[in-house]
Amino acid sequence: MKIHNGSKIFNETKLEYFKLLEEIKQNKYFFPVIMGICTLNEVKTLNYEELNEVYKISNLKLEKQIFEMTLSKGML
Repeated sequence: MKIHNGSKIFNETKLEYFKLLEEIKQNKYFFPVIMGICTLNEVKTLNYEELNEVYKISNLKLEKQIFEMTLSKGML
């Protein structure tokens, strides 16, 4: 079965998007900043427990955004 080029490009872009998200999530300092949870200066002052909590909040915000995008555009 032949896949339409537009569909193939869309799938490749989607895979790249999620790969980039996984790479961003690996950095516990920049991920909360990118997600708009706090500033880099605020992240630098957090202790380990606070940093983990902020990271969890950032991850939840990302999951919420992906879920909303999925519902609104039928993207996935």
